[in-house]
Amino acid sequence: MSERILVTGATAPVGRELVRLLVKAGAEVKAGTRHPERAAGLFDASVEVVELDYGQPATFDAAVEWADRLFLQPPSFDPDAHQTLVPLLDWAVQAGTGHVVCVSAMGMEVREDLPLRRLERHVASLGVDYTLLRPNFYMQAYGEGFLGERIRRTSTFSMPVEDARVSLVDGRDVAAVAATVLTSDEHFGEEYTLTGPAALTHEEIAEIIAAASERDVAFQPCSDQEMLGWLTGAGWRADVAGVVIALYQSVRGGVRSQITADVTSVLGHSPMAFDQWAEEHEELWER
Repeated sequence: MSERILVTGATAPVGRELVRLLVKAGAEVKAGTRHPERAAGLFDASVEVVELDYGQPATFDAAVEWADRLFLQPPSFDPDAHQTLVPLLDWAVQAGTGHVVCVSAMGMEVREDLPLRRLERHVASLGVDYTLLRPNFYMQAYGEGFLGERIRRTSTFSMPVEDARVSLVDGRDVAAVAATVLTSDEHFGEEYTLTGPAALTHEEIAEIIAAASERDVAFQPCSDQEMLGWLTGAGWRADVAGVVIALYQSVRGGVRSQITADVTSVLGHSPMAFDQWAEEHEELWER
């Protein structure tokens, strides 16, 4: 019998790619999302799309009732990630899920005070097999979301990271690692830190985007307070914006500059480089 796998956050970029890879590998897949209507046309006909809202336990049963394995993807920048996801985790284990693959973030193993680290510890305490994935910032963030939008509109982007380096990872590599881990028994108990092959400054990132998009793109350093003001001024909740600032503080502290071999060790090939990714996605920066 093929593995039965529930993918949470299935309409997000990593989730979409993971579902595709799991279907290709012959797994039975349920795609969990708060907005099932957005899944129309995204997946193979064999994929069952189910409503799954972390804040609505009434949606849990249909999602987890048959899941042998669970891919758990916290909402982006959730300041309450531990509280948000523990109810679903406990429900899934009680329903018979035997392997949890949890996406966390690079450096969480040294940040005992953060919600994602508390979530990791809870996963490890459940008495089932688990694997922790700790990716660095996704390359996709520079073409999508608020960073990509700012680059398209203004040809500039700002972050409070000074000249610190960051080893960006392609979200597709993260999905490929997750697919491998979810369809094997060889990665139980493992903790993988997922990075790209190079650590870049944001000036270098801007130069790469400029070359790929054939437009002038500049990085402008800013302070924590300036970034917080921009985000809250754009309608972000202050606590959510605070999570973003904390992540940038980790960049300044050097936590995000490490380059690991974990993508290569799991997949058997090197991770995507940012310049290659940018060349493949030049259309992301079209006005």
